[in-house]
Amino acid sequence: MKSSSFTTWRVASGALLASLLLCTQAQAALGRAPQPRPADAATSATESAPVARQMRAVPASEAYTVSTIVAPTGTVVQEFVNAQQVVFAVVWQGPVLPDLAAFFGDHYVAFQRAAKERRAAGQRGGALLAQQPDLVMVSRGRMGRFQGHAYIPSLVPSGVNIQALLP
Repeated sequence: MKSSSFTTWRVASGALLASLLLCTQAQAALGRAPQPRPADAATSATESAPVARQMRAVPASEAYTVSTIVAPTGTVVQEFVNAQQVVFAVVWQGPVLPDLAAFFGDHYVAFQRAAKERRAAGQRGGALLAQQPDLVMVSRGRMGRFQGHAYIPSLVPSGVNIQALLP
């Protein structure tokens, strides 16, 4: 009986991971230009596409756009893109942690390092924080309730209060 429930767990976990990857595989990443999102095209109800996606521009004085994605899991991810068309911040909140490797791009290594250092120090739970000159990131939550943000200080548009954009 244990083997059967383990197999069921593995299949369910694999399906969840696949759906997350399908939702985020074409996402932009911190420090990169936004990529086309083929998942935005009309899809059948059985495919793992974002439930909703919305882009909006903010006043010209702030010079950035926001792309909001609602995954089938209910997790909401916002990408902030500066006037040079580079993602300078990512914010997430929802019941499932998004694929941070896809959203962080090259900066995911810093996230992994912060998590490894935290575990090595014997710390479990609580917020994971990494603050470096080229990256600020916070990830916190528990099953069913995750939130966090990451941004690159040098890419934040002049005059934008980054703290006002974060959860």
